[in-house]
Amino acid sequence: MRNIAKSDAKDLSNEELRSIIKQKPNNKVLGQRLYLHFYNLSDPEKTISRKAEVDSICAVKNARRAEKTEAKNAKRTARGKEPKKVKTKECPRTIRVWLRDDVGEAPVILDSSLILRSVDQLRLYLGKEGYFNASVSDTVYFNRTKPFSGKRGKPYHQPKAEVEYRISAGRPYTLCTVNWFVDDPAIDSLVRSSWTSSLLQPGARFDADVLDKERSRITEMLRRNGYLFFTRDLLQYVADTSAGNHEVDVQLRFERPLARGRRGLAGSPEGTVYFVEDITVDMTARSLYRKALPSDTVEYKNYLFLFTGKRAAYRPKALSSSILLNPGAKFSEITNDRTYRRLTNLRVFDRVDITYDTTHTRRTNLADCRINLVPSKRQSLSLEGYGTNQGGFLGTSVSLNYRHKNLFRSMGSIEARIALGLEAQQSLDGKGSADDAGTKLGREVLFNTVELGPEVTIRFPRFLFPFWNTDDRWPGTWGRRTAINMVYNFQRRPDYTRTLAKMSFGYEWNKSRTLSMALYPAEVNIIRIPLISDGFQDFIQNSNDAVLRDSYTDHVIAGARATLTRNTQDAAPHQRNVFLWRPTVQTSGNLLRLVNEAFGLEQQTDTAGNSFYTFAGVRFAQFVKVENDIRFYHKIHSKSSVAFRLDAGVGIPYGNLEVLPFESSFFSGGANGLRAWRARSLGPGSYSAPLDAYDRVGEIRLEGNAEYRFKLIGYLEGALFVDIGNIWDLEENPAKPGSGFELGKVPGELAIGTGVGARLNFDFFLVRFDLGLQTKDPGLPMGQRWLFQPKNPELTTKLGQKLNFNLGIGYPF
Repeated sequence: MRNIAKSDAKDLSNEELRSIIKQKPNNKVLGQRLYLHFYNLSDPEKTISRKAEVDSICAVKNARRAEKTEAKNAKRTARGKEPKKVKTKECPRTIRVWLRDDVGEAPVILDSSLILRSVDQLRLYLGKEGYFNASVSDTVYFNRTKPFSGKRGKPYHQPKAEVEYRISAGRPYTLCTVNWFVDDPAIDSLVRSSWTSSLLQPGARFDADVLDKERSRITEMLRRNGYLFFTRDLLQYVADTSAGNHEVDVQLRFERPLARGRRGLAGSPEGTVYFVEDITVDMTARSLYRKALPSDTVEYKNYLFLFTGKRAAYRPKALSSSILLNPGAKFSEITNDRTYRRLTNLRVFDRVDITYDTTHTRRTNLADCRINLVPSKRQSLSLEGYGTNQGGFLGTSVSLNYRHKNLFRSMGSIEARIALGLEAQQSLDGKGSADDAGTKLGREVLFNTVELGPEVTIRFPRFLFPFWNTDDRWPGTWGRRTAINMVYNFQRRPDYTRTLAKMSFGYEWNKSRTLSMALYPAEVNIIRIPLISDGFQDFIQNSNDAVLRDSYTDHVIAGARATLTRNTQDAAPHQRNVFLWRPTVQTSGNLLRLVNEAFGLEQQTDTAGNSFYTFAGVRFAQFVKVENDIRFYHKIHSKSSVAFRLDAGVGIPYGNLEVLPFESSFFSGGANGLRAWRARSLGPGSYSAPLDAYDRVGEIRLEGNAEYRFKLIGYLEGALFVDIGNIWDLEENPAKPGSGFELGKVPGELAIGTGVGARLNFDFFLVRFDLGLQTKDPGLPMGQRWLFQPKNPELTTKLGQKLNFNLGIGYPF
């Protein structure tokens, strides 16, 4: 069946109208009713027959279990023991039943009663939208589609129905006057002072949703001003259409609908402004990981802390910095919510509850606050392993991870990780094909690349400034964290040995539910290449490529980084549209150069005659880098959605080093980029590298992705995707013809990859398999870049060489 909704009102969404209709057609995937096809695969008679056989066998087995249990229970009863319950097993479902009930979707049969209910619901919806005189009619059409050719050429129709709902909305009612009535002068004054922010404006169309939002606005405003027990149910609307001319007079009444006798708010708990008296922080609640122990108390900053054991698991000084509630202060829902978010963002509690009690206070307008905290598991240890297959070369890695979530009892966390990776790699000097290299490796050693490195990350739930206590200096932020990260990485490959030492220090915080920021004022990377093979050294010198040369020399990256993230995912529940914007700015080398110039330190000269300064005897990079990541997600229905991403960035080197360091350069390809190409195997521009193993990087990146995601069977999901993008150099590199960025050439130099994907979604963990096809390769000559265009004989490749398989964890974006 199919639903059609037609309305003469332009401001009504047809999509919204269709969502109200009670009977929905079968879901589609790529235009096909896939789940209905799965349902029809099972023969009803065979399914019932096989299910009866399985149920019969299962019933016999359960009867035997019952007999054995009864015999054992007779002996147990004779010995004075309690009898055991009969443990019966559920009858297993057949494949046909599973395919029909779990995977498939039963055909939607036209139901006239649901059509009548849909008509009533549409009338109700139109009334809420201000169309009080709207009319709704329905018409059912059968077999309106073109006939199919049946046996012997006779046409036949599939038994399908279309239900058309015609809506004559008429003229909508508008608001004429809006006023309110409340018997409490204090509430009346607050409402009057905030009325300029009211959502109800004379002349606007009557809309029940807007009235409901106004009710929420007033409730939030009063709860911000101390009305602890005020709820939105105390606000009632009275609408009067007697004024005529399609206008409505609306009055907002403040009253207690369930109260006996007087229903006004004056003198009632709902109309009382409350102040916080005592605040108790209770950490004695049992969790899954802790046993009940005798409790004790300690007082700090007018807070009473309850804990178990010899001392509190969390220092009261550290915990109190996340509590914004104060004894004697007027109750405020904003302060209450901020305290809840801060405690939740500490990530050390399984549950946080804040309650208020007025039964044991000294005065009727006082409330005791109790913050119940259920501690979570403090330490965890995990082991992870991965396998890779890149271009026929196998690899494996294993990592041991340790996490402690209550460092020094200050709710700081430490994450320690040590990883070991082994991989077979082709020599970068270009000698030998992949097959030859793999054969040689198989004879000599299974893995010729080793990567080993520890990483430690420490986070504190507050800003740490030297000699500055920042607990109360940032009232407009929450989720404040100080992050310290230290990494050491050792990598030995056939052509070189490389070490990386990294240290970063920064701050992370939230400004609202949708806006978060991060500032890392100190980031230092020291990269050293202690060993390069003679063959690879000759290859670098003969390439005449400054980027390649500087990528394999010792250098330092020392600078700062700032990131802003706008994410609307948590702005409201059950959203169909989610938007994410993440700009990042990074600088490096500016402070070091100023210090060197201020002290008049001596410069050195490289082989190309360029002068430069050093830090700790190593040349440091100087650049500015800007990147923008924009994403949009749209939910089509419960089983399908689309996702889009646009990523654009540019890095400008200057001063002490003329090229972007390899670690800070842009690249394309890989499991999270253009999935039809391996990582760092595309570009820059239309440059075609003669060596597949050569890592390709650039100073500009432009990339766009579109993906259609849909559920298939159980945990299995499917995807169709299109990736487009490339990288470029700011200026043409003579060693890389076509690598320079020219705005007019960008459309022709964009690579395009298409593909399909399969995902195993276990909610908490997602495994992704993507197969990408190189549909347009900018590295080929003009007129031969598209897959379907004819190629020169020497450029012709098999279709399998245009495919790239990706294995990943989580969605690509």
